[in-house]
Formats: sequence, C-alpha cells, structure tokens
Amino acid sequence: MESSKKKIIILGGGMASLSAAYELTDYEGWQNHYEITLYQVGWRLGGKTATGRGPCDRIEEHGIHILQGWYDTTFRLLRSVYDERKKEGLAPGSPLQDLFKDGLIANNTTLMTEFIPELGKWCNWPLIFPETTEQPGIGGPLPMWAVIRKGIALTLEMLLGSPYAKNESSLIKWVLDHFFPDYKTGSSSTLETKEGCMPSLFKPLAGLIGSSVKKEFNEIIEELEKDGKADGGNTHKKHSLILRILERYVKHIEKEGLPYKEGETPARHIALGICFAYYNLKGVLKDVYNPETRQFDFDKINNYDYREWLGLQGAPQWLVDSVIVRFFYTGTFANLVNENGGAVAAGTALQFFAKSVGYKGSFVYQMVYGTGEVMVMPMYEVLKHRGVQFKFFHKIQQVHYAEGGSIESISYAEQVQLAVPEYNPVKKIMNDKLSAWPAEPLYEQLNPEDAKKLISGKVNLEDPWADWTDYKQGQLQKGIDFDEVILGIPVGTLKTICSEIIEKDERWKLMAENVKTTPTQSAQLWFLPSLEELGFDRASWGLPPKNGAPNVVVYQNPMYSWLDSSLVLPNENWPAAQKPKFLAYFTGPYLLRKPLPPFTDHGYQSSENERLKTAFEQWLYDNAAWFWPKGATYLYPQGLNFQLLADIENSPDGYTRYSNQFFRANVRPTDHYTLSVPNSAIYRLKADASGFDNMFLCGDWIDFGGNVGYIDGTIQSGQQAAQALRSKMQLGGHKEIWATLHSGTV
Repeated sequence: MESSKKKIIILGGGMASLSAAYELTDYEGWQNHYEITLYQVGWRLGGKTATGRGPCDRIEEHGIHILQGWYDTTFRLLRSVYDERKKEGLAPGSPLQDLFKDGLIANNTTLMTEFIPELGKWCNWPLIFPETTEQPGIGGPLPMWAVIRKGIALTLEMLLGSPYAKNESSLIKWVLDHFFPDYKTGSSSTLETKEGCMPSLFKPLAGLIGSSVKKEFNEIIEELEKDGKADGGNTHKKHSLILRILERYVKHIEKEGLPYKEGETPARHIALGICFAYYNLKGVLKDVYNPETRQFDFDKINNYDYREWLGLQGAPQWLVDSVIVRFFYTGTFANLVNENGGAVAAGTALQFFAKSVGYKGSFVYQMVYGTGEVMVMPMYEVLKHRGVQFKFFHKIQQVHYAEGGSIESISYAEQVQLAVPEYNPVKKIMNDKLSAWPAEPLYEQLNPEDAKKLISGKVNLEDPWADWTDYKQGQLQKGIDFDEVILGIPVGTLKTICSEIIEKDERWKLMAENVKTTPTQSAQLWFLPSLEELGFDRASWGLPPKNGAPNVVVYQNPMYSWLDSSLVLPNENWPAAQKPKFLAYFTGPYLLRKPLPPFTDHGYQSSENERLKTAFEQWLYDNAAWFWPKGATYLYPQGLNFQLLADIENSPDGYTRYSNQFFRANVRPTDHYTLSVPNSAIYRLKADASGFDNMFLCGDWIDFGGNVGYIDGTIQSGQQAAQALRSKMQLGGHKEIWATLHSGTV
C-alpha cells in the first residue's frame, strides 16, 4: 500500500500553497493516496501575509492586512481550521482559541478622503457600513441580483453620511433613529437586510434634492416599493425602468455641475453616488448582462481600463476622476501604474466592487494579533498535525523544462545546515502561551557557524540579494522525490525559477510578459500619545466614540492608506517607559527608479528600505498634521514631531526614534502585488493548464476567476490546484469553490 502512494510536493509557503495543502488533506482517507511535502525559503510561512515578532515582540507586517466580510472562502477556511485546531487540542493554552471572539474585531468605519481641486484641499468623507445578520464564511457569495439590490442600498447609506458626526442634520437624526439606535452608547448596531430597506433609505434623500426632480425621485421609490423582493418577476425589466427614471436625475446633476463649495458636502456626495450607480448599472446592463442567457460576463469588458469604460457609458469627467472611482485603483495598488491615474481592467474592477457590496456581518474585520498568528500559524499547526511535511530553508532555483510533458526534475538549495533533525519555526510569547513567527530564524536550531555568520552579517535569508553562500545544492527527481507538483510561488519569481519553461513555452512567455506586478511599501509607527492625544477628534471625523478604528483610504500618494492598529498593542512587550498608546500601519505602491538589479547587488534591499524611509519622512512632514494636529511642530506645522514616537532605545534624537520604527520596501519578486491591468487576464494560466501533466498552479497570478490580487482569490486558487490534482487521481467529493459571483437572473 505504501508504494502506491503518490508523492506531492508544494513549492512555496504562501496562502495559495497552504490552502492547496489544506484542501488536499481535507478529505477522509487522503493518507491512503498521497503524502505531501512543502518547500519554503527561509524560516516562516505566509508569503505576503507573513509576520514576524521583532524587538519587544512587536509585530512586523508586510503591510496592512484586514479581512473583509465578503471573503467567504477565507472565512470558511479559517472557521474549519479553528474548529479542528480546537477539537484536536493543538493549542490548548493559547489566548487565540475562537476566530471571531479572540482573533478578530469588526470595524465598519472607513475614511474616504477626497481632494477637491476647487477648494485646493483634502476633505473627509466618512463611511459607516451597517452590519448585517449574515455571517461571513457561511454560504457562498450572494446571487448577482442580490448584489445589485444591496449595492443600491449601500450606496444610499454611504450618501447619508456618518451617523456619528457632530451637529448632525435632521436627516442624520432620522438615520440614527431608524438604523443606528445604539450609537450614543457606542455599542454595535445591526441593520438587517429586509424587504423595504431601499425605499426607506431613498425617502429621506428626497429632502435633499431640488423640487424639479422630486417627481422622478419619488417614482424610483414607488418602483422599489412595488416589489421589495428583487428576485421576483422580471428583475432585468425592473432595473432597466429604474435606470430610465434615474437618468432624468443624473442629467439634472450634470446640467448643474458637481457641487464643491463649503457646506455643499451632502449634495456633492449624493451627486457622485447617484451618478456612479447610474453609469455602472447602465454599463452592466448594456455590456455585461446577456438577456438571452440571463448571465453576466465581466470578461467581455476586460480589454478596457475601468475609467475608459465609464467614459464610454457617457460618464462626466468629474465622475471618472472622482474619489469613488479612484478607490478601485488604490484598492488594487494600480493607481501609479502610469501617469493617467492607473490601470485596472473594467470587468475585474466591477467584480471587485460587486463582491465587496455582498459583504456579510461587518465590512472589515481587523486582527487582534499579527496576520501570521491569526491566519498562518493555526493553518501550520493543523497541517503539521495532519501529516504534511515542511522543509524550511529550501530555496527553489529552477523547475526544469521537460520535453515529455511532465516535470522531471527541480533544482533547489539548502540555505543553512540545521543543528536539529527538523526545524521548528514556532516562537512562544506571552508567557509561552501564544505561538508566533519570529522576525529572524531561531538561531539555536541552526549550525552554530551558520548562525554566527547570519547574525554578524545581518543576513536575511528571505532576501534574494543577500550576501550568502548556501549550505548545499540538490535536485528533486520525479519518481523518487515527487510524482506531482503544485507550484505556488509568485509570478514575479517565475522569470527566474521557471526561465527554462518560459523560454520554450509560448504561453508561459506571454503570461510572464503580460501579467504585471508592482512593489508595495509599508511602514509602522508606534506613538507614545494616544490617537486622541494627538488631536484626532472622532466626532469631527464622523467616527463612533468606540469600536471604530480609523481606516483611511485614498489619501495622498504614495502612502495613501493608514489604519489604526492599536488593538494589537496589548500583546506586544514594550518597556513601561516607552509603552505606546497608538499604532499606525501605512501602505501604498512603491515606484522603482529602475528595473530590479541582479541578485549579486547585495545591498539592494537595504538601500531601498532607506529610500522608502527618507521619502516617508518627507510625506509625514507634509501630511501628518491633518489627522494629528497636536503631533505637529512649529517648524513643520503640517508635519509630525518624531519625539512622540515610542523607541526601544529611548533615544533623545527625534530622527533616531523615527529610524527605529519599521519600514519595508516590498521589492522582492515574491512580495510584488499582482495587478489586473487591461488585456492581461487572457494570458493567465488556469490551475490545471501548466502544459505539464504533473504540475498544477496556484497563486493570485493564475486565472482563478476573480483575477484581482486579494487573499480570498489566492485561497481559491490553491483549492483549484488541489482539486485538479485530486481529479487527475480520480478522487472526488469536492466542496464548491466560490471563485465567481453566483450569476442568478436579472
């Protein structure tokens, strides 16, 4: 029986590879059919979601990582992981037992900052997303008709503004009474999805619009009230009718022009929101929906940039350039791809928006611990318990091309010699209760000579430019070390490790040339004062008094996003005199001055980190005081006083305190974000279409259905690779993969 088992190797330890391993081992009796070994460079797992515990056990991330309520695949996976981990008693003393009670906190607040050229300044647009009674990870994505219905309601809720702002209008008070009854106490409230929700939200908006269009606006309300259930009757006809009625209001807005003056904020947001909804619905019904098949085909418009496509629907330029549209580009790190505001395939952008509208529970869930501890470590513990083998410090060098249609050999390097039979990557913190990933290898498990060289040379084994001689070279051979391969290494690295295949296979060559990526950047600042002590007034920003950490998007480039991550501070271990009260995570795209250098340029990563730090210093001097006015200085009234930063060394010098924060230029090919530019999706390879009968593909770079770089799609790709491999072995009983929206009928 043992000899009949297939040997499966998984290359790479990111979330795609881990989800593939989980899917392969999630079926009863899998051990009778195959065994699995995963190969990973360096000392930890997680890929772009990997975290490390640095000095004082501070959490060091690759960037901002949150989970959104529409990540149904992710939540289904994590629910399963936590249930099994608890059932098998794999972490009995851990404070992280229940995903939702211990690992996540709902955050429904988003600050969509907007620059208004006519005023010459940035303005705030707070969004408070209502919670729903649905639970993420239970059931698949909503049908398309439900997404459209919910999208209209959500757009209207956004237009009403924040229910927590100071000096709320009579309209806001109406919203508070109907949808946020507990807002004054700071307790969470729930807006249930129920019949009549949209008409109820539409009615108060009529009070903010001109009398000339009230008739048309009331017709929309009447249409919605005729049939509260969007799945009844001919819903395509209903939406077309609403579209025609809405068009009159849109034309009125366009005739008057977009409001911009002080005091016109509600009217401006209504104009933007109504026109945004109109032109997207118009385009979907015209270009995406097929009334004969009653199906949606978003791929039909992926040859257009999203802004270009909006323009083809007749959208005015002020809508095309608006902050709502810009969110599509910043949300996919694509806003700096070119000098025209970025590039995102129109169909991909629309799917991204439609899926996000279908969120369940909370719009955003923040992690109470590091991403690696909440997501990756529990997966590692379960997979290890199931019997998956992990080979750390194994760097894949080349997946060799083979004429026969099967991968025959794979070259690798063992980076270090171990001092133990098997490397254990787990660092215990919080009185040995929490399993965490260290920011550096656990040197006591390495050969002492290797450990000494790594420490003295400050060598990072995850850095492809590191000045390091690997311990030894090796080859994996088909029939001996493996039968089947799952390749889960990011596309940016494939030009190196699959160069032979790319050179000889035209499909791979086109994929490597057309699936674009971008580096990203991140920074973390720990502050001695609290957010409030820095002058951030929650009510002025439209945030609730409690349970609403600022989540800023689409602000000033390039660090256009920051998140209040202070909730993780209790599980860091700072000295009492330097204990921070506020922690801000920043992220954005990172522009390279020139192409990546050869890996012989050993100082490249450190030089780019330094360049990031210098540029971010100027960014803070120019922009920080808008959010934290009491953190500014006389010399830099728009900037930040670096003396307010927590510093382990407690340096008297402000710049040293700043330098001791955490900065990361994600320039490594494995860290690049996969873009969804126009005309690129057709070059993506599917999980079972590598061209080799024993190699399957996973990662956010393959054609998994959604084709935008986000963790839910990454996990779906791993599931697809695993199920394709099992299907080849004539094994079935697979769970449904939620890679695309359920089209339904409209």
